Amino acid sequence: MSTMDELERHESSEEEYQWLFDFSGLFSRLQTAVPTVKTFSTSQSSLQVPGASWNLGQLNHVAVAVPDLEKAKVLYKDVLGAQVSEAVPLPEHGVSVVFVNLGNTKIELLHPLGSDSPVAGFLQKNKAGGMHHVCIEVL
Repeated sequence: MSTMDELERHESSEEEYQWLFDFSGLFSRLQTAVPTVKTFSTSQSSLQVPGASWNLGQLNHVAVAVPDLEKAKVLYKDVLGAQVSEAVPLPEHGVSVVFVNLGNTKIELLHPLGSDSPVAGFLQKNKAGGMHHVCIEVL
């Protein structure tokens, strides 16, 4: 089955993937003057602040709530060519998750397991889905 057949089987539409391609305001922000930032390279150990209770580590994942987990899985796997896990239900969190491996980090696709899931409430406010949270490791 071709990728297009797979997407048609899932009745894909542009609106359903709006969260993925929402570039509203991008070009106006690019035209705004941005202060110059000097970049530097450093090792993980030198990023730790002495005396801090917590130290930030690396980005673990970005979680995206999706209205249709199977359609999102097909998009990332068959259209974008990403390595995608099987769906895993996590009833203790009220969601099913699919991880999209990006090599240096992951995208976590979230879908509610029931109407009382916090992600269900998020999707009621954001019908097309969107970024739900960012997970940064702490040391």
